[in-house]
Order: sequence, then C-alpha cells, then structure tokens
Amino acid sequence: MSELKLSHQLVSELSAVVKTHDDKADDPGVTSQYLCAVVGFLLGQQDMPIEQKTKLVDELAAFMQHVVNDVSKQQQTATVPPPPPPQQDAFGIWKPKS
Repeated sequence: MSELKLSHQLVSELSAVVKTHDDKADDPGVTSQYLCAVVGFLLGQQDMPIEQKTKLVDELAAFMQHVVNDVSKQQQTATVPPPPPPQQDAFGIWKPKS
C-alpha cells in the first residue's frame, strides 16, 4: 500500500458528500457504513479471484483497526494535561510581624 495523506479536511469532505445522498449520514456510524460499502463495491468490481479479494478485505480491516488505534491514542495524548512542574525547595527568611 502507498503512503496516504489523511487529514481532517479530507474526512470532512468525504462525509459531506455522503450526507448529500443520505440525511442519516449525520451519524458517523452511518457514514462509516457507506465508506465501507464503497470499498466493497470497488473491490467487487475488480477482475481478481474471490480469494484475493477476501485477503485484501482482511488486510484493509486490519489497516482500519490500526488507524482507529492510532487516532484514539493521539486524542488521548492531546487531552491529557501535562504533568505539573517538579516541586522545588523553598528558600527565604520569614519574620513575623510584631
């Protein structure tokens, strides 16, 4: 597989196209189903043995899981606040007011 240029803009534009065909595609699950169906449609039209198509679908499913894990990890990292700075020993002289 080649290197992909996945971006929020690309995903938004693809989602918008799907929404123009089905109002229910406001739901990310519905949009995901459409995108999976498109992949199945494209592979179904290819002139290759069914075993090869099945193997490719399995590879794409594993790739999709990798992307889900990667994006989820990035979101978790982005939402975790940075640790506080290390505590330092205080220094100074205190004198009570008389």
